[in-house]
Amino acid sequence: MKLVFIGGASGVGKTSLLKAFLDIKQINTGDEFKRFMMLPGRDEIRNGDWSVFESEVTESLIDLISCAVKKGEDLIIDTHFAAKIFAKRYRIGLKEKYLYQIGQSIFSLDLENVSEILTILVATDPLLLLARRRLDRSRNRELIPSDCFNDLRNNDIYSSRYMASIRRAAWDRFNNQPKVKIQYEIVKNNVFEQAQNMIDKLLRR
Repeated sequence: MKLVFIGGASGVGKTSLLKAFLDIKQINTGDEFKRFMMLPGRDEIRNGDWSVFESEVTESLIDLISCAVKKGEDLIIDTHFAAKIFAKRYRIGLKEKYLYQIGQSIFSLDLENVSEILTILVATDPLLLLARRRLDRSRNRELIPSDCFNDLRNNDIYSSRYMASIRRAAWDRFNNQPKVKIQYEIVKNNVFEQAQNMIDKLLRR
């Protein structure tokens, strides 16, 4: 099986890109936070202290990932590598200790079924992101150019920490000789069809 963390700025198009891969089981971490925070929608998450619920969301993800590994089923985790907290400042979507915990849980399992753990950052140009947010009336998103730039930049910064935390767990488990391929890729979603083709190659390879 292949475990994929795919994330990016809100409105970058990752969820739309993933609609072509509904044959692969997908989990949205925003839905998990919404469930534990008992909120009506995902857009309300950033306005509160979602960090209080990281432990519960991590435990839920571990259960879902463990189930997929045991069944040998591919799994996509749709997330934001960086997100606002209290609607003010950006921080990593899950603290590195929780990502490390997820890694430890994976590598404690029988890895015969696991071929690759892949982190994909979906990026785009700030002005394209702003245009997409303006067109999407169904979501409550910031419509200021600087917010788009900061959202993209912070997701770029924190995405590599996701991969690094998982890789550190693998190194600690296997004495610097990970038994699973751990990869990091960037998909630029300026042209939707090209980005979707690139994701298809990464998921089906």
